[in-house]
Amino acid sequence: MNHFLTLSTLCLILPVSVATAVDGRTIVVSPAGNDAAAGNAEQPLRTISAAAALAQPGDTVLVKAGIYRERVAPPRGGEPGRPITYRGEKLGTVFIRGSEEWKPAWQAHAGSVFSAVPGDELFDDDVYVDSASPLRVELASTPYGRDGKPEAERGIGTPDPDMVYTCGQLIVNGKPWEQRPFLTEVETRPGTWSFAADSGRLYVNFGDLAPEQQQVEITARRRIFAPHIRGLGHLVVEGFVMEHCGNQYPTNFWKTKAWAQAGAVGLRSGHHWVVRNNVIRYANADALDIGIHGGDNERESAAAPGAPIGEDNLIEKNYIMDNGAGGITGSVSTRVIIRNNVILRNNKLGFIGKKRYEHAGIKAHNPQQGLIEHNYVADNPLSDGIWMDNHFTGARVTRNVVVNNGRRGIFLEMSDYQFDVALVDHNISIGNDIQFYVHDASGSTVMHNLFANSPATAQYGQGTYIRQVQPRTKTGYHSLYNNLFINHKVMLDINYPAHRGGPQRLDHNVYDAPSGARVFLVNRESDVPSPWQPEEFFLLVKNDVGLGEPEPLEGGAKVALTLDEWRAFWEKHGQRNDRHSVALEGMKVSYDQATFTLKVTLPFDPGGIKATVDDRIDHDFQGVAVARDGSAKPGPIQSLKRGENTFNVWDGLPLLAEGELPR
Repeated sequence: MNHFLTLSTLCLILPVSVATAVDGRTIVVSPAGNDAAAGNAEQPLRTISAAAALAQPGDTVLVKAGIYRERVAPPRGGEPGRPITYRGEKLGTVFIRGSEEWKPAWQAHAGSVFSAVPGDELFDDDVYVDSASPLRVELASTPYGRDGKPEAERGIGTPDPDMVYTCGQLIVNGKPWEQRPFLTEVETRPGTWSFAADSGRLYVNFGDLAPEQQQVEITARRRIFAPHIRGLGHLVVEGFVMEHCGNQYPTNFWKTKAWAQAGAVGLRSGHHWVVRNNVIRYANADALDIGIHGGDNERESAAAPGAPIGEDNLIEKNYIMDNGAGGITGSVSTRVIIRNNVILRNNKLGFIGKKRYEHAGIKAHNPQQGLIEHNYVADNPLSDGIWMDNHFTGARVTRNVVVNNGRRGIFLEMSDYQFDVALVDHNISIGNDIQFYVHDASGSTVMHNLFANSPATAQYGQGTYIRQVQPRTKTGYHSLYNNLFINHKVMLDINYPAHRGGPQRLDHNVYDAPSGARVFLVNRESDVPSPWQPEEFFLLVKNDVGLGEPEPLEGGAKVALTLDEWRAFWEKHGQRNDRHSVALEGMKVSYDQATFTLKVTLPFDPGGIKATVDDRIDHDFQGVAVARDGSAKPGPIQSLKRGENTFNVWDGLPLLAEGELPR
């Protein structure tokens, strides 16, 4: 059975169900309105929540320019062909904030540090299993690469059990300031703040600024736009800037209710949503959640009766930027489409280390038949670009630009399939630590990608790295065809095909290396613990190769091979891998993010490489037809030729600097 829908079919699923109805009314909201008014253009309402209470299927809530400080929790959804639409009148002018302006009577503490006590009346989002106040909720994992109280409770590292971060945020003149767990740290660092739970007092180091002359905002809510009812359908959310949200890092979200995978914006298991043309920024943790199994941290949680859950949602043309942890996240969804989004500079709080795994530019757990297409995912520090985790039947990752993320470009984890269950094709992955990474997962087909420029200073620096890290599933059955691997310390690093490892299929790839370079690695990470000691593993691989002198690395835990030795190794295991692949010198890739200019220099005719054919591949990165007779060129762009090639690789939303908004 072919689990894949074609791109054209996927694109048709949602617009039919969310077409704007002709019989609906328009409910108008304005900062100058009154919630007792009629809700029309002449007498607008004051809050989006008041409009939501009135909105029926087919209606549009039109929100005028201004700042709205509320959690919008729609009480109902729309119907097929009659969605309820929430629309800001112009992107960049309509703000929904999870913060309140705070003008306390500041008390001098020491030097440039001042303090005040936030009143309980600020925190009106009181539906959670712990506290309405983000300041009273401890972060489930410690940010900034530090190990604190949560790690002490888990026996991780050498933690400080007194180190506590909260879910709160302090925003000064529009920018979140850095939280510090100890007052002594705040006293020496302008632009920081700390909360003392025993006294309820918040301390801020204003540096040279006069506190009473600054705009100070404090996160009062833990969500910005999310229903209380799970499973609502046929909702459209577009045209808003949604910011300032004191949400939780989703450590162990699948088993800990208080640590739910709850973004600033949340579909809450909804179906047939469209979230488009929004800016979601400055959340304390994740920006947007799309799944159905992300946990539920609300005390009471009703579900829409008889509704499909987590199906047929569309996330498109959004800016998801400068959030504390992840961008788009979700656990279990069906036929979700994530396309044409710009995802920049997330994981601002620097979550890294054990039990700080639940973030990426896009992290989708079990996106059944999902499509992640034509997104720009860049500059997410200490983070992965696109991560599919815990099954991904029929999913496709295609035509994305994944650049300069601090860890892996595209990452697959946790599945146990045979060949060809997920498709990763025509992506441009440049400058990430590892361009394509797999652990504890099987069943992908990886075709026509450009994997380039792993940093020389990176911890790993592989074009592709496949290994087992836990004894839970298997790692094998991956097909890598027609890819360009350029400028990596290691082209491929793949685990031995035994134990939990398995067969691989490799061919028609182009590797940037002299033919005699040992840039192909076999690693012993085929089970946990490894079945072999390093010395015996080296001898095992050397015997498999049967020619040349393979190079032992890490004491023999990895073995470096030339392309000929690599072919001989796989032949020993009954696989004629990379028989038509080539290793060639002189290839170069450069990318200018300011102009989206990609330059690829090839000292050979790529048309002579030929290709493995797959009937799911029809168009390249630029929309040009891909030949199905075996004559297609390697890489994501079929117009590639000998010499210097110059391409513009992004024609979507323009990138924005931190603090900048669309015009």
